[in-house]
Amino acid sequence: MPNIAIVDHLDCFAERFEGVDLHAKRINKAEFEECTFLSCDFSETFFYACRFIDCHFENCNLSVMKLTDTKLSNTAFMSCKMNGIDWCMANWKSLLNPAPLKFDECIVDDSNFFGLLMEGLVMKACRAKEVDFRSALLSHANFAGTDFKGALFHQTHLENANFTDAINTRIDLRTNHLKGAIFSRFEALGLLEGVGIVLVD
Repeated sequence: MPNIAIVDHLDCFAERFEGVDLHAKRINKAEFEECTFLSCDFSETFFYACRFIDCHFENCNLSVMKLTDTKLSNTAFMSCKMNGIDWCMANWKSLLNPAPLKFDECIVDDSNFFGLLMEGLVMKACRAKEVDFRSALLSHANFAGTDFKGALFHQTHLENANFTDAINTRIDLRTNHLKGAIFSRFEALGLLEGVGIVLVD
């Protein structure tokens, strides 16, 4: 069954899109609810004032996708390539209690979450190198198994976040909020070394 064409002002519910190529295209004011996207290429696609509610993306290329004034809630990404997305451009303010985003086994390198309120964010077994999490509210997030090499944390709220089996977590205990956060033993030792504490056997 062929895909419905993704065009401006599209309003669709529970549709399945497979192999769609919108590389570098612009889509205005389209709405997707409970839709599934499989092996789609939305790299450099500009979604302006769109909505993704309860959607699922799997094995998609979303790198440098632009989400200007776009609303997202309870949307999940599985095995997607998502480099260089500025999530701050999306519209988070007009959604009442938006459900958190979920990233599972995704590449989210060089993305920007600066200052966002994303309590309960899920980012499991991902590669999050050079990602900017400064000033974000990420309490109760699940970061299990994720690689944070070069990621930026400053004045970040990480209370009760789960960093089990995460690696390269260079988070300054003095400038971040980590009460109740869970770390694997080796990574926890690294946090202590980061504030000048010398560990001996």
